[in-house]
Amino acid sequence: MKICFFSAEYPPETHSGGIGTYTHGMAAALTGLGHEVHVIAATGKDESDILADGIRVHRIRKKRMKPKELELLAYSHAVGKKARQLGCRFDIVQASEFGAEAFWYSLGKRAPLITRFATPFFLTERLNDGTIFGPRPVLNWLEKQQALRSDGLYASTKALARVIAAEWGIGLSRVRVIPNGLDIARVVRLGTSNPCPELLKDKAFLLYFGRLEERKGIRVLGNALPALLRRYPHLYMVFVGSDLGYHRSSLREYIQERAAEDRGRVLFFDNLAQEELFPIVNRATIVILPSLWEAFGFVCVEAMALGRPVVATSGSGFEEIIAAEESGFLVEPGNSEALARKISECLDDAARLSRVSEGAVRRARDFDASRIAAGLLDYYHEVQGAWQARRMTS
Repeated sequence: MKICFFSAEYPPETHSGGIGTYTHGMAAALTGLGHEVHVIAATGKDESDILADGIRVHRIRKKRMKPKELELLAYSHAVGKKARQLGCRFDIVQASEFGAEAFWYSLGKRAPLITRFATPFFLTERLNDGTIFGPRPVLNWLEKQQALRSDGLYASTKALARVIAAEWGIGLSRVRVIPNGLDIARVVRLGTSNPCPELLKDKAFLLYFGRLEERKGIRVLGNALPALLRRYPHLYMVFVGSDLGYHRSSLREYIQERAAEDRGRVLFFDNLAQEELFPIVNRATIVILPSLWEAFGFVCVEAMALGRPVVATSGSGFEEIIAAEESGFLVEPGNSEALARKISECLDDAARLSRVSEGAVRRARDFDASRIAAGLLDYYHEVQGAWQARRMTS
Protein backbone atom coordinates (compact mmCIF):
# COMPACT_ATOMS: atom_id res chain seq x y z
CA MET A 1 0.00 0.00 0.00
CA LYS A 2 0.93 3.66 -0.40
CA ILE A 3 0.29 5.41 2.90
CA CYS A 4 0.65 9.08 3.84
CA PHE A 5 0.76 10.34 7.42
CA PHE A 6 0.08 13.99 8.22
CA SER A 7 2.10 14.65 11.37
CA ALA A 8 3.53 18.09 12.07
CA GLU A 9 5.24 16.51 15.05
CA TYR A 10 7.92 14.11 13.82
CA PRO A 11 11.44 13.37 15.07
CA PRO A 12 14.06 14.50 15.24
CA GLU A 13 13.23 18.16 14.56
CA THR A 14 9.67 18.46 15.81
CA HIS A 15 9.32 15.61 18.29
CA SER A 16 7.56 16.79 21.45
CA GLY A 17 4.99 14.16 22.38
CA GLY A 18 2.94 11.10 21.63
CA ILE A 19 1.85 12.00 18.10
CA GLY A 20 5.46 12.15 16.90
CA THR A 21 6.33 8.98 18.79
CA TYR A 22 3.40 7.14 17.24
CA THR A 23 4.01 8.33 13.68
CA HIS A 24 7.71 7.54 13.75
CA GLY A 25 7.17 4.05 15.13
CA MET A 26 4.26 3.12 12.90
CA ALA A 27 5.83 4.55 9.74
CA ALA A 28 8.92 2.44 10.38
CA ALA A 29 6.85 -0.68 11.08
CA LEU A 30 4.77 -0.30 7.93
CA THR A 31 7.88 0.36 5.86
CA GLY A 32 9.43 -2.76 7.33
CA LEU A 33 6.40 -4.73 6.14
CA GLY A 34 7.08 -3.59 2.57
CA HIS A 35 4.72 -0.62 2.20
CA GLU A 36 5.53 2.82 0.79
CA VAL A 37 5.17 5.38 3.55
CA HIS A 38 5.22 9.17 3.28
CA VAL A 39 5.13 11.61 6.21
CA ILE A 40 4.24 15.28 5.78
CA ALA A 41 5.78 17.02 8.79
CA ALA A 42 6.48 20.56 9.93
CA THR A 43 9.72 22.49 10.00
CA GLY A 44 10.86 25.87 11.18
CA LYS A 45 13.84 25.66 8.83
CA ASP A 46 14.16 25.01 5.11
CA GLU A 47 11.52 22.83 3.45
CA SER A 48 12.85 19.48 2.29
CA ASP A 49 11.97 16.07 0.88
CA ILE A 50 14.23 13.30 2.15
CA LEU A 51 14.37 9.53 2.46
CA ALA A 52 15.05 8.57 6.09
CA ASP A 53 15.23 4.88 6.99
CA GLY A 54 13.08 4.04 3.99
CA ILE A 55 10.41 6.62 4.93
CA ARG A 56 9.74 9.54 2.59
CA VAL A 57 9.65 12.61 4.85
CA HIS A 58 8.37 15.90 3.44
CA ARG A 59 9.02 18.90 5.68
CA ILE A 60 6.89 22.02 5.10
CA ARG A 61 7.11 25.32 6.88
CA LYS A 62 4.71 26.04 9.71
CA LYS A 63 4.44 29.77 10.22
CA ARG A 64 3.56 31.31 13.57
CA MET A 65 0.36 33.35 13.28
CA LYS A 66 -2.30 34.87 15.50
CA PRO A 67 -4.89 33.81 16.35
CA LYS A 68 -3.83 30.20 16.78
CA GLU A 69 -6.76 28.97 14.69
CA LEU A 70 -5.47 30.92 11.68
CA GLU A 71 -2.02 29.37 12.07
CA LEU A 72 -3.47 25.85 12.20
CA LEU A 73 -5.83 26.44 9.29
CA ALA A 74 -2.99 27.84 7.16
CA TYR A 75 -0.85 24.83 8.01
CA SER A 76 -3.71 22.45 7.21
CA HIS A 77 -4.04 24.13 3.81
CA ALA A 78 -0.29 23.75 3.21
CA VAL A 79 -0.45 20.06 4.13
CA GLY A 80 -3.32 19.42 1.74
CA LYS A 81 -1.50 21.28 -1.02
CA LYS A 82 1.69 19.28 -0.40
CA ALA A 83 -0.21 15.99 -0.55
CA ARG A 84 -1.52 16.95 -4.00
CA GLN A 85 1.91 18.12 -5.20
CA LEU A 86 3.47 14.76 -4.38
CA GLY A 87 1.55 13.33 -7.32
CA CYS A 88 1.18 9.99 -5.57
CA ARG A 89 -2.04 7.95 -5.65
CA PHE A 90 -2.24 7.12 -1.97
CA ASP A 91 -4.30 4.19 -0.75
CA ILE A 92 -4.69 5.70 2.72
CA VAL A 93 -4.12 9.11 4.29
CA GLN A 94 -3.93 9.20 8.09
CA ALA A 95 -3.77 12.09 10.54
CA SER A 96 -4.39 12.85 14.18
CA GLU A 97 -7.36 15.04 15.03
CA PHE A 98 -5.20 17.36 17.17
CA GLY A 99 -4.72 20.69 15.42
CA ALA A 100 -6.99 19.56 12.56
CA GLU A 101 -4.05 18.94 10.21
CA ALA A 102 -6.26 17.05 7.75
CA PHE A 103 -9.24 19.43 7.84
CA TRP A 104 -8.38 21.02 4.50
CA TYR A 105 -7.65 17.67 2.91
CA SER A 106 -11.02 16.37 4.14
CA LEU A 107 -12.80 18.97 1.99
CA GLY A 108 -11.52 17.40 -1.25
CA LYS A 109 -10.19 13.93 -0.51
CA ARG A 110 -8.36 12.00 -3.20
CA ALA A 111 -7.90 8.93 -0.99
CA PRO A 112 -9.71 7.60 2.08
CA LEU A 113 -8.91 9.61 5.21
CA ILE A 114 -8.46 7.95 8.59
CA THR A 115 -8.36 10.06 11.73
CA ARG A 116 -6.52 8.54 14.65
CA PHE A 117 -7.68 10.13 17.88
CA ALA A 118 -4.81 11.33 20.08
CA THR A 119 -6.19 13.82 22.62
CA PRO A 120 -8.54 16.46 21.18
CA PHE A 121 -8.09 20.07 22.17
CA PHE A 122 -11.34 20.15 24.19
CA LEU A 123 -10.06 17.31 26.38
CA THR A 124 -6.57 18.74 26.79
CA GLU A 125 -7.96 22.07 27.95
CA ARG A 126 -10.51 20.44 30.24
CA LEU A 127 -7.85 18.40 31.99
CA ASN A 128 -5.53 21.41 32.25
CA ASP A 129 -8.26 23.56 33.80
CA GLY A 130 -8.24 25.84 30.73
CA THR A 131 -4.67 27.01 31.35
CA ILE A 132 -2.97 26.31 27.99
CA PHE A 133 -4.85 28.42 25.43
CA GLY A 134 -8.28 28.92 26.99
CA PRO A 135 -11.58 28.38 25.13
CA ARG A 136 -11.09 27.74 21.43
CA PRO A 137 -14.50 26.96 19.89
CA VAL A 138 -13.21 27.36 16.31
CA LEU A 139 -10.38 24.90 16.90
CA ASN A 140 -12.81 22.46 18.51
CA TRP A 141 -15.04 22.78 15.45
CA LEU A 142 -12.16 22.20 13.01
CA GLU A 143 -11.05 19.05 14.81
CA LYS A 144 -14.60 17.73 15.00
CA GLN A 145 -15.26 18.46 11.33
CA GLN A 146 -12.13 16.59 10.30
CA ALA A 147 -13.34 13.58 12.27
CA LEU A 148 -16.87 13.71 10.88
CA ARG A 149 -15.55 13.92 7.31
CA SER A 150 -13.15 10.99 7.80
CA ASP A 151 -13.72 7.58 6.25
CA GLY A 152 -12.28 5.79 9.24
CA LEU A 153 -11.84 6.63 12.91
CA TYR A 154 -9.85 4.86 15.55
CA ALA A 155 -8.62 5.41 19.08
CA SER A 156 -5.85 3.78 21.07
CA THR A 157 -8.08 2.90 24.03
CA LYS A 158 -11.74 2.32 24.79
CA ALA A 159 -11.54 5.10 27.36
CA LEU A 160 -10.59 7.68 24.72
CA ALA A 161 -13.14 6.38 22.22
CA ARG A 162 -15.96 6.77 24.76
CA VAL A 163 -15.05 10.34 25.69
CA ILE A 164 -14.79 11.59 22.09
CA ALA A 165 -17.87 9.74 20.86
CA ALA A 166 -19.94 11.28 23.64
CA GLU A 167 -18.56 14.81 23.18
CA TRP A 168 -18.87 14.91 19.38
CA GLY A 169 -22.01 12.84 18.95
CA ILE A 170 -20.26 10.08 17.03
CA GLY A 171 -21.66 6.58 17.22
CA LEU A 172 -19.26 4.54 19.33
CA SER A 173 -19.48 1.71 16.82
CA ARG A 174 -17.79 4.00 14.25
CA VAL A 175 -14.63 4.24 16.35
CA ARG A 176 -12.32 1.24 16.11
CA VAL A 177 -9.94 0.60 19.01
CA ILE A 178 -6.37 -0.13 17.87
CA PRO A 179 -3.62 0.25 20.50
CA ASN A 180 -0.64 2.45 19.85
CA GLY A 181 2.57 0.71 18.86
CA LEU A 182 6.22 1.31 19.71
CA ASP A 183 9.51 -0.03 18.43
CA ILE A 184 10.18 -1.95 21.63
CA ALA A 185 13.60 -3.22 20.52
CA ARG A 186 14.73 0.35 19.83
CA VAL A 187 13.58 1.55 23.26
CA VAL A 188 15.51 -1.26 24.94
CA ARG A 189 18.59 -0.69 22.77
CA LEU A 190 18.73 3.03 23.51
CA GLY A 191 18.04 2.51 27.18
CA THR A 192 20.69 -0.11 27.75
CA SER A 193 23.48 0.87 25.37
CA ASN A 194 23.76 4.61 26.00
CA PRO A 195 25.29 6.12 29.17
CA CYS A 196 23.24 7.60 31.99
CA PRO A 197 24.13 11.21 32.97
CA GLU A 198 27.04 11.35 35.40
CA LEU A 199 24.83 13.24 37.86
CA LEU A 200 22.59 10.19 38.32
CA LYS A 201 25.04 7.28 38.11
CA ASP A 202 25.43 6.75 41.86
CA LYS A 203 21.89 7.72 42.89
CA ALA A 204 18.67 5.82 43.57
CA PHE A 205 15.79 7.83 42.17
CA LEU A 206 12.13 7.94 41.31
CA LEU A 207 11.32 9.31 37.86
CA TYR A 208 8.60 11.27 36.11
CA PHE A 209 9.09 11.96 32.40
CA GLY A 210 6.79 13.88 30.09
CA ARG A 211 5.49 17.42 29.94
CA LEU A 212 5.03 19.19 33.27
CA GLU A 213 1.38 20.20 33.06
CA GLU A 214 -1.73 20.03 35.20
CA ARG A 215 -3.36 17.10 33.40
CA LYS A 216 -0.29 14.96 34.04
CA GLY A 217 -0.87 15.20 37.80
CA ILE A 218 2.32 17.13 38.48
CA ARG A 219 0.90 19.05 41.46
CA VAL A 220 -0.45 15.79 42.87
CA LEU A 221 3.04 14.31 42.72
CA GLY A 222 4.50 17.51 44.16
CA ASN A 223 2.19 17.22 47.14
CA ALA A 224 3.23 13.59 47.69
CA LEU A 225 6.96 14.31 47.59
CA PRO A 226 7.66 15.79 51.07
CA ALA A 227 6.58 12.64 52.91
CA LEU A 228 8.47 10.37 50.51
CA LEU A 229 11.70 12.34 50.66
CA ARG A 230 11.57 12.45 54.47
CA ARG A 231 10.95 8.70 54.74
CA TYR A 232 13.67 7.73 52.24
CA PRO A 233 16.64 10.07 52.83
CA HIS A 234 18.79 8.26 50.25
CA LEU A 235 16.23 8.70 47.45
CA TYR A 236 16.12 11.38 44.74
CA MET A 237 13.21 12.53 42.57
CA VAL A 238 13.95 13.24 38.91
CA PHE A 239 11.72 15.11 36.46
CA VAL A 240 12.38 15.14 32.71
CA GLY A 241 10.27 17.41 30.50
CA SER A 242 9.31 20.97 29.63
CA ASP A 243 7.39 23.08 32.13
CA LEU A 244 4.01 24.19 30.71
CA GLY A 245 3.05 25.87 33.98
CA TYR A 246 -0.28 26.26 35.71
CA HIS A 247 -2.23 29.55 35.81
CA ARG A 248 0.90 31.46 34.74
CA SER A 249 3.06 29.96 37.49
CA SER A 250 5.87 27.45 37.13
CA LEU A 251 5.18 23.84 38.04
CA ARG A 252 8.88 23.34 38.60
CA GLU A 253 8.81 26.10 41.21
CA TYR A 254 5.67 24.57 42.76
CA ILE A 255 7.48 21.25 43.22
CA GLN A 256 10.57 22.94 44.64
CA GLU A 257 8.44 24.86 47.15
CA ARG A 258 6.64 21.71 48.27
CA ALA A 259 9.94 19.85 48.73
CA ALA A 260 11.78 22.87 50.15
CA GLU A 261 13.41 20.92 53.00
CA ASP A 262 14.88 18.38 50.55
CA ARG A 263 15.03 20.39 47.34
CA GLY A 264 18.62 19.31 46.75
CA ARG A 265 17.26 15.83 46.05
CA VAL A 266 14.78 17.01 43.42
CA LEU A 267 16.45 17.19 40.00
CA PHE A 268 15.08 18.59 36.75
CA PHE A 269 16.05 18.00 33.12
CA ASP A 270 14.45 19.75 30.16
CA ASN A 271 13.23 17.79 27.13
CA LEU A 272 15.79 15.16 26.18
CA ALA A 273 16.26 13.19 22.99
CA GLN A 274 15.35 9.55 23.42
CA GLU A 275 19.03 8.60 23.23
CA GLU A 276 19.55 10.61 26.43
CA LEU A 277 16.18 9.95 28.05
CA PHE A 278 15.90 6.17 27.92
CA PRO A 279 19.16 5.50 29.86
CA ILE A 280 17.66 7.58 32.68
CA VAL A 281 14.42 5.60 32.51
CA ASN A 282 16.43 2.39 32.59
CA ARG A 283 18.08 3.41 35.88
CA ALA A 284 14.93 4.52 37.72
CA THR A 285 13.75 2.57 40.76
CA ILE A 286 10.10 3.40 39.98
CA VAL A 287 8.51 5.50 37.23
CA ILE A 288 5.61 7.63 38.47
CA LEU A 289 2.87 8.71 36.04
CA PRO A 290 0.14 10.41 38.11
CA SER A 291 -2.03 11.75 35.26
CA LEU A 292 -5.50 13.02 36.14
CA TRP A 293 -6.63 11.21 32.98
CA GLU A 294 -4.65 9.64 30.17
CA ALA A 295 -5.70 8.61 26.68
CA PHE A 296 -2.98 5.99 26.32
CA GLY A 297 0.49 6.75 27.68
CA PHE A 298 3.51 6.05 25.48
CA VAL A 299 5.75 6.85 28.43
CA CYS A 300 4.11 4.01 30.34
CA VAL A 301 4.93 1.42 27.67
CA GLU A 302 8.46 2.81 27.23
CA ALA A 303 9.15 2.42 30.95
CA MET A 304 7.63 -1.08 31.00
CA ALA A 305 9.72 -2.14 28.00
CA LEU A 306 12.80 -1.30 30.08
CA GLY A 307 11.49 -3.34 32.99
CA ARG A 308 10.66 -0.36 35.16
CA PRO A 309 7.83 -0.74 37.71
CA VAL A 310 5.28 1.97 36.91
CA VAL A 311 2.89 3.62 39.38
CA ALA A 312 0.12 5.14 37.24
CA THR A 313 -3.51 6.12 37.75
CA SER A 314 -6.78 4.28 37.34
CA GLY A 315 -9.89 5.33 35.44
CA SER A 316 -8.42 5.98 31.98
CA GLY A 317 -6.12 4.56 29.32
CA PHE A 318 -3.50 3.30 31.77
CA GLU A 319 -5.96 0.62 32.88
CA GLU A 320 -5.87 -0.84 29.36
CA ILE A 321 -2.08 -1.13 29.52
CA ILE A 322 -1.37 -2.12 33.13
CA ALA A 323 -2.75 -5.15 34.93
CA ALA A 324 -2.59 -4.00 38.56
CA GLU A 325 0.02 -5.83 40.66
CA GLU A 326 1.04 -7.89 37.61
CA SER A 327 2.62 -5.44 35.16
CA GLY A 328 2.40 -2.21 37.16
CA PHE A 329 0.53 -0.40 39.91
CA LEU A 330 -2.58 1.78 39.78
CA VAL A 331 -3.81 4.43 42.22
CA GLU A 332 -6.76 6.79 42.31
CA PRO A 333 -6.03 9.96 40.29
CA GLY A 334 -5.73 13.25 42.14
CA ASN A 335 -5.00 11.63 45.52
CA SER A 336 -1.54 12.60 46.80
CA GLU A 337 -1.81 10.52 49.97
CA ALA A 338 -2.75 7.38 48.05
CA LEU A 339 0.07 8.01 45.61
CA ALA A 340 2.67 8.40 48.37
CA ARG A 341 1.33 5.32 50.15
CA LYS A 342 1.53 3.14 47.02
CA ILE A 343 5.07 4.29 46.23
CA SER A 344 6.14 3.54 49.82
CA GLU A 345 4.60 0.07 49.67
CA CYS A 346 6.55 -0.64 46.50
CA LEU A 347 9.84 0.70 47.84
CA ASP A 348 9.49 -1.47 50.95
CA ASP A 349 8.93 -4.70 48.99
CA ALA A 350 11.81 -5.54 46.66
CA ALA A 351 10.32 -8.92 45.69
CA ARG A 352 7.10 -7.23 44.64
CA LEU A 353 8.99 -4.74 42.49
CA SER A 354 11.00 -7.52 40.86
CA ARG A 355 7.89 -9.55 40.05
CA VAL A 356 6.09 -6.57 38.52
CA SER A 357 9.22 -5.59 36.59
CA GLU A 358 9.21 -8.96 34.85
CA GLY A 359 5.48 -8.67 34.14
CA ALA A 360 5.99 -5.19 32.70
CA VAL A 361 8.52 -6.45 30.16
CA ARG A 362 6.16 -9.21 29.03
CA ARG A 363 3.20 -6.84 28.72
CA ALA A 364 5.17 -4.21 26.79
CA ARG A 365 5.77 -6.70 24.00
CA ASP A 366 2.03 -6.64 23.23
CA PHE A 367 2.51 -3.06 22.00
CA ASP A 368 5.38 -3.73 19.61
CA ALA A 369 4.82 -1.66 16.48
CA SER A 370 5.25 -4.56 14.06
CA ARG A 371 2.48 -6.44 15.83
CA ILE A 372 0.15 -3.44 15.95
CA ALA A 373 0.91 -2.57 12.31
CA ALA A 374 -0.49 -5.91 11.12
CA GLY A 375 -3.85 -5.13 12.74
CA LEU A 376 -3.79 -1.57 11.45
CA LEU A 377 -3.27 -2.83 7.90
CA ASP A 378 -6.40 -4.96 8.22
CA TYR A 379 -8.31 -1.79 9.11
CA TYR A 380 -6.73 0.10 6.21
CA HIS A 381 -7.94 -2.54 3.76
CA GLU A 382 -11.43 -2.43 5.28
CA VAL A 383 -11.67 1.36 4.95
CA GLN A 384 -10.17 1.33 1.46
CA GLY A 385 -12.67 -1.34 0.33
CA ALA A 386 -15.62 0.68 1.61
CA TRP A 387 -14.24 3.84 -0.09
CA GLN A 388 -13.93 2.07 -3.45
CA ALA A 389 -17.41 0.59 -3.13
CA ARG A 390 -18.93 4.03 -2.51
CA ARG A 391 -17.11 5.52 -5.49
CA MET A 392 -18.38 2.75 -7.79
CA THR A 393 -21.99 3.41 -6.76
CA SER A 394 -21.84 7.21 -6.76
